[in-house]
Amino acid sequence: MKKSDVEVISPTTTVEAIERALDSPAIDPIVLSVANEYLSGKTISAIAESFDLSEDRVAAIIEKKEVKSYIDNVFVTQGYLNRVKRLQLINAVIDQKMQDALETGVFSKKDLLDWLKHLHDVEGAVQKKEKPSVAVQVNNNYDSLMKGLLDN
Repeated sequence: MKKSDVEVISPTTTVEAIERALDSPAIDPIVLSVANEYLSGKTISAIAESFDLSEDRVAAIIEKKEVKSYIDNVFVTQGYLNRVKRLQLINAVIDQKMQDALETGVFSKKDLLDWLKHLHDVEGAVQKKEKPSVAVQVNNNYDSLMKGLLDN
């Protein structure tokens, strides 16, 4: 058996995952342009007219799996859907509330604690997504097993 005939199953490293992602097939520049026009807020009819395509063709392009994935990725990484930007905004609000409290001597502890709780919730959600969890089952039958062995 040749080495090329055997498929080796091994854990994927981060480097391998990045290399695989970079090797993904490129999206046709026209398709990418249509997706970007759609992201900019243009209607399907306006895009069809500017690219001299039928509306059905533009809709089919937007519905392609790789185009939908691209559009979803753009939405998630831009604006306040981006978790880093959300955390920065929450931190800025907390900093401003602390600054106002120090300057005026008047502040609502509940409001500040609510923002801190919100920050904790957002950070917790991010950490839960990043770390895999392992379920551990603990059986407490040791005592009964030992008693059963000693009684015999």
